[in-house]
Amino acid sequence: MKAAIRVDASDQIGTGHFMRCLTLADALKQRGAQVRFIARHLPVHLRDILAAKRHEVMLLNSTPSKAISDGLSHAHWLGTSQYNDAQDTTQALSDKAWDWLVVDHYSLDARWESVLRQTAKNILVIDDIADRQHDCD
Repeated sequence: MKAAIRVDASDQIGTGHFMRCLTLADALKQRGAQVRFIARHLPVHLRDILAAKRHEVMLLNSTPSKAISDGLSHAHWLGTSQYNDAQDTTQALSDKAWDWLVVDHYSLDARWESVLRQTAKNILVIDDIADRQHDCD
């Protein structure tokens, strides 16, 4: 099985999303899955943890751009529009067929997930505030 995880961490966002995704990735890897993290914002010490655990990581361009609010409370955390992030993530996943895409990010919703439908057979969303619509399995 191949699973990709889209998550960010920073001083503003915190590390909780990353840590719960890391726990999931470790469990999947123990069961033979290949896991790739996709992140736009990820401090070096968290990248080092991924390297030590031998998880793949692909960093998206983090050059600030004019973010579109998309009507989401935390849209500014993304650092770009959902559309741009979806295009970047699609490119980062274009080399393989993915069984699962796990999304743990307050700045992403059904609009982003709908674009990513073409990259994975299934989408799992972790959302502990439930303040937006999702297109997930």
